[in-house]
Amino acid sequence: MHQTLRKRARLAFVSLLAASTVVVAPFVVAPATANTSATRVVISEAYLNGGSSGASYLNKFVELYNPTGAAVDLSTMSLQYRSATGTANPTGVLPLTGSIAAKGHYLIGGTANAANGQALPAPDATFGVSFAGGGGTLFLAAQTTALPTPATGAVAADAAVVDVLGYGTSNTFEGQASVAASVTTSIARTNGVDTDNNRADFTDGAPTPQNAASDGGTTGVPDPDPVPPVVPGVPVAIADIQGSTDTSPLVGQTVTARGVVTASYPTGGFNGYYIQTPGTGGAVDLSTHTRSDGLFVFSSATVAAAAVGSFVEVTGTVAEFSGLTELNVAAGGLSVLSDTVTAPTPAAVAVPTDAAQRESLEGMLIAPAGDYTITDNYDTNYYGSVVLVGGTSPLETPTAVVAPGSAEYTALVASNLARSITLDDGASLNFNSAANKSLSLPYLSVTNPVRIGAGVNFTAPVVLDYRFGTWNLQPTEQLTAANQATVQPATFTNTRTASPADVGGDVTMASFNVLNYFTTTGDSLTGCTYYTDRDGNPTTVNSGCDARGAANADDLARQQAKIVSAINALGADVVSLEEIENSARFGENRDAALSTLTAALNSAAGAGTWAFVASPAAVPASEDVIRTAFIYKPAVVSTVGSSVILDDPAFANARQPLAQAFTLVSGADESRFLAVVNHFKSKGSGTGADADTGDGQGASNASRVKQATALVGFADTLKASTGIDRVLLDGDFNAYLKEDPIAVLTEAGYTDLGSTTGKQTYAFDGATGSLDHIFASSAATAAVTGVDVWNINSVESIALEYSRFNYNATDFYQPNAYRSSDHDPLLVGLNLTGSNVVDINLLNINDFHGRIDSNTVKFAGTIEKLKAEQGDASTLFLSDGDNIGASLFASSSQKDQPTIDVLNTLGLTASAVGNHEFDQGFADLTGRVTDAADWDYLGANVYLKGTTTPALQQYKVFTVNGVRVAVIGAVTEETPTLVSPGGISTLDFGDPVDAVNRVVTQLKAADAADVFIAEYHEGASAGTPDGATLAQELALTDTAFAKIVTQTTPDVAAIFTGHTHKQYAWDAAVPGSAAATRPVLQTGSYGENIGQIILSVDKTSDAVVTYTAKNVPRVTTADADLVAAYPRVAEVKSIVDAALTKAAVIGNQPIGTITADITTAYTNGTTRDDRGSESTLGNLVADSLVSSLSDPTFGGAEIGVVNPGGLRSDLLYASSPVGEGNGVVTYAEANAVLPFVNNLWTTTLTGAQFKTILEQQWQTDAAGAVPSRPYLALGLSNNVDYTYDAARAQGDHITGITVGGVPIDPAKGYRIGSFSFLLQGGDNFREFTAGANTRDSGLIDRDAWINYLTTQSPVSPAFDRRGVSVTDVPTSALAAGTTAALTLSKLDLTSLGSPLNTSVSASFEGSAAAPVVSPVSGGVSTVAFAVPSDVPADATLVIVAAESGTTVRVPITVGAVVTPDPTTPTTPETPAPGQPGAALPGAGTPGSGSGSDLANTGNAALPALLLSALLLLAGAGLVLARRRRSATESVDSE
Repeated sequence: MHQTLRKRARLAFVSLLAASTVVVAPFVVAPATANTSATRVVISEAYLNGGSSGASYLNKFVELYNPTGAAVDLSTMSLQYRSATGTANPTGVLPLTGSIAAKGHYLIGGTANAANGQALPAPDATFGVSFAGGGGTLFLAAQTTALPTPATGAVAADAAVVDVLGYGTSNTFEGQASVAASVTTSIARTNGVDTDNNRADFTDGAPTPQNAASDGGTTGVPDPDPVPPVVPGVPVAIADIQGSTDTSPLVGQTVTARGVVTASYPTGGFNGYYIQTPGTGGAVDLSTHTRSDGLFVFSSATVAAAAVGSFVEVTGTVAEFSGLTELNVAAGGLSVLSDTVTAPTPAAVAVPTDAAQRESLEGMLIAPAGDYTITDNYDTNYYGSVVLVGGTSPLETPTAVVAPGSAEYTALVASNLARSITLDDGASLNFNSAANKSLSLPYLSVTNPVRIGAGVNFTAPVVLDYRFGTWNLQPTEQLTAANQATVQPATFTNTRTASPADVGGDVTMASFNVLNYFTTTGDSLTGCTYYTDRDGNPTTVNSGCDARGAANADDLARQQAKIVSAINALGADVVSLEEIENSARFGENRDAALSTLTAALNSAAGAGTWAFVASPAAVPASEDVIRTAFIYKPAVVSTVGSSVILDDPAFANARQPLAQAFTLVSGADESRFLAVVNHFKSKGSGTGADADTGDGQGASNASRVKQATALVGFADTLKASTGIDRVLLDGDFNAYLKEDPIAVLTEAGYTDLGSTTGKQTYAFDGATGSLDHIFASSAATAAVTGVDVWNINSVESIALEYSRFNYNATDFYQPNAYRSSDHDPLLVGLNLTGSNVVDINLLNINDFHGRIDSNTVKFAGTIEKLKAEQGDASTLFLSDGDNIGASLFASSSQKDQPTIDVLNTLGLTASAVGNHEFDQGFADLTGRVTDAADWDYLGANVYLKGTTTPALQQYKVFTVNGVRVAVIGAVTEETPTLVSPGGISTLDFGDPVDAVNRVVTQLKAADAADVFIAEYHEGASAGTPDGATLAQELALTDTAFAKIVTQTTPDVAAIFTGHTHKQYAWDAAVPGSAAATRPVLQTGSYGENIGQIILSVDKTSDAVVTYTAKNVPRVTTADADLVAAYPRVAEVKSIVDAALTKAAVIGNQPIGTITADITTAYTNGTTRDDRGSESTLGNLVADSLVSSLSDPTFGGAEIGVVNPGGLRSDLLYASSPVGEGNGVVTYAEANAVLPFVNNLWTTTLTGAQFKTILEQQWQTDAAGAVPSRPYLALGLSNNVDYTYDAARAQGDHITGITVGGVPIDPAKGYRIGSFSFLLQGGDNFREFTAGANTRDSGLIDRDAWINYLTTQSPVSPAFDRRGVSVTDVPTSALAAGTTAALTLSKLDLTSLGSPLNTSVSASFEGSAAAPVVSPVSGGVSTVAFAVPSDVPADATLVIVAAESGTTVRVPITVGAVVTPDPTTPTTPETPAPGQPGAALPGAGTPGSGSGSDLANTGNAALPALLLSALLLLAGAGLVLARRRRSATESVDSE
């Protein structure tokens, strides 16, 4: 959008000293000291268990009370919450609005734990943060931004704090913490008196919530924009002046307002200043912030006295000026006050796209959060403004991406308008007016270009305002070239490149629009009018004659210098030209201008470097004043025959196409290719059938369709007459990719090469798209080795153009390539004689999980090294998903933006979507994540609920070395069991293989790709480091991985997998082929390896001739060497350093200590996260759940249960690189263990249901199929023991359970505590969804975990097992003196530091006989024992492992009575591979006799007598007890 009219003068802002304090009296807030005389607002009541079972009220609440005799303005205050153990800033901040009446109340509604209790009276405000019931701190703050790290303990007086309530286990309080409340009681203050002792001031009792209406005042849900009463001389809050709509409710009234001056514009034309309510801004929640706290004061009479940072009172008339709410203040209407107030803080928000949310920030200081990109710089040359858009790419021209006139088109037009925001200069000057050309333009410079597509980095706050019909970000004073070093609020990334990308090939061809290159200058003709520079000198022809270019020889020299610089730097061997003078129209040889340009090119590049294609003998009788042409390098190519012009009526209003055949100088006929250059009718004019229909295609679309049709026929004729099938149709088609003329060409079998680059050639109206194209026939496409769009023109400011020479006081002209035209050149490489076999270098990662740490630079260096070895142009960098989620603290604490930035920098081109991409819900993925990521997320098997309509992009096609490579993505079908259901409630997940096969079939039918790559976020259950082979994996026939390998269509050349964190590079048989193989690869996880598959492809047949596949370990090269060698690695290092620095502020804080390593289970002692094995960390976290949730207030948990996939890092004793010290656990390290931020829930399961949960460790999905991880070992709290036999039938593995040393009661209810994810049936533990009285504790897993580590430190690992495999138990009664044996396995934990058991001792309970010692090897022991004579018939054999203290109790029948033993396997045979109970080497399965074996269980039915068998188990089955030993304990701890 080009601003052509600015109706009113604009003004400039003055920089605000961010943390400054200004002096003002009426709003001084008394510090939080004893309030016995009732002189300020206090927290009067808090109810903290809303919605819980038995709760009095559905929602939690906090009630405020005003004990004074006058109303109190709340707009400068906020309610803030910090957890009981928090030491940093409060995590919840609610800015308050309105006022609280004298002796009145103000009710703040909170969240609900569940759905119990009656509704509150209508709240006056709502707070979306969940207050913990057992302990926390509430601050009533005298500011609307978060309090900076309030002190812990008994708080001292603080001017920023009005009142504090610390309750329960809180570490912050007045005097002493008050008692905690229950589900039926609140804690309430007595008569509003504050003695600075929470324990003395608050008592528990029945909750009595009171809102403003209860006092006869305003209700909590007033008229959305009531007109506040205006009393002359009494200040009105700025928020009340602004109101909640785009029009002030006080328009026309004279009001008095007070605020801090945040920006001032005495120069530049704004003639006013902005004021903002003290203490406002900061962490603004746009879902509740509906009224702005900033206001523009239009006052040329007082602006000089309105110094930034001063606290002022102004009186004037409220007005709306072209959409901007302002206060018109006359002389004498400003008073500078001496009161001390808190300065406003810039609102840390992303610039909203919603108009109402923008309105709520109008006039406020903001610090724009997130990424921003320049999308328009046309007005930078006129008004000193730059149009931005949120995200990392500029806006797209709608018809470049969606069908013209479609619903998608309409939506994109609206979206583009909503998303754009103008970065202005704090002035209303038109720098192109005669009066202002002597002023240097702001923002622009010769050395720091302002380019479309460049990233924007805000370095200072700005004010959001509305003027000139659009929303703007204004600096805090007028920006000028003189003050830009201190006033300019943003910097821009320099995205220029000195040359286009290397496109390879024997020959390169380019298309270049030379911007009306005319050697016939205007001064040589009569009647010409001109555009003139600031001295009135002509620069270019405006109208009045046939010339369209330079005004005189000097201007032509400047234009020519830029064009020559650009073409010579292109590296092209053949260049088609558009918009060059047709010299015949001026009485000269038709090629005169073309000859002049060629001579100039040779003068710069060397004599004979360039030649031009001469005009044919036959030319149309009528031609335009501009034409098309070819130039070429005769040392590389020669022409074949003469050029040919298509003389067709379709081109009566355009330029006729020109065709020329070329061949390599050193080549034979097989190197010939045919080029046809075009310049279709423009969009600017047309009548009748050519009128603009409003569908986005502009005028003369019908003519362009006819021209495209004629062009196809012309090309067909030439192919037939010359025998050349390599045809390139190029030039300026004046049509975007999705428009009708382009469809004519693509439907004729031509491929648009430029669109494969992801770049655009043209910018107009604030959006980018390509009007310039190179279309290739199928034979030409096969010869393509690379394509690039060199963005040197469309993205640059017009100020740099030759036509703007001396337009401004700053001379931006330079004789270089940048802005040599308004269109960007395209370049394509062709392989015409060499081997038709090309290499495609595929680099892949999977399950990176936000690994921003000391290894990230080496990860980046590995990728860049592998790119450099094969060449960027030959490489695709891909991912299999889970790039984000379950991330390290440096990434997760910043919403994974550092990870996204790193992968953007490394050029990730496409990624399958992983299950963790859905962690924050589908809307987050398709909004925040997709907006920030430069790559495409692919999910062919993700559908809209109840349909087969794809919910995500399914595939992406790239052209690499002339081969069209289609990448299809799919995610595990288990995703609904792996993420919280609420976030994906609108989606279905289908079979990934079926989806990939469907997409390949569609693409083949459309001839849209040559080679197909499948990215499956699903994988094998074991890998080569585990000792597994592909054959063993495929033996498990009923698995997703087996289907991927054996049923993915043979058309797929390579298969990348992920999800299971395994490492392998296998050669798998291609289905239907006796000998052919294809690679199947997974890298492990966390960037430890980079997967590399190099496909050698015959471009003639599209067949993969050969391939190599391997996992390349992360390099160990020094970071400094990698940074020096690879520019992108240097950028990655900057991103990582910044992320680590930011995260360290909180992350490096110590929160507890450990005495030894506490880890997940390890494979071979080297690879963490063996989810098929029990671990010290899983059990410890389960213990912490019971500790956190045992209080009935939080759900009364008796048993803690942890899914192994929830543990994403280990607690290691050795100090990390930050130097916290051995044994010290930092916030970041604790957070890394549980990074998902799940809520903690509780539910009730019967003993029978709990057995089912343990059975579901042997995994099946809802349909009964075995998933990629067939066994998941739960972590359990230390009061639970169980025994099992892995060989028994599905559903009957568990042979005994005790809880607290007592056999489990099948009918009794047990309260289970776990993560919300697991209790919603995650990880296929579906029985949890049948639990009773399920409730949310309101606690977050991370916070509870950190509190546990803090309060329990030092923490030690426990090495005893919760579950032990017991087999071969005697089934007959044994007589005294008889010897027998049984087998124990899985005795050894594999967590780091776990002792290897060497012996067990077996003795009968109550017998005087000495214990019998048996050896243990590899966690397995055959336990021999003799039956003594002094034991009863129902004897118990007690077996104790010496090193770990694990104790197993086995019932043995003695004497003649024989009782069937419940542990007898129901399937005595050894199962075959793939059948229930079969063991897979390396997968970590219980009962396999190896710490790394994993059973592949089938779907055997539960025996009919399960309940009676379970009752028998409870009474007489095997039970497991433990003498728990930690790394520092040697005695029993039970």
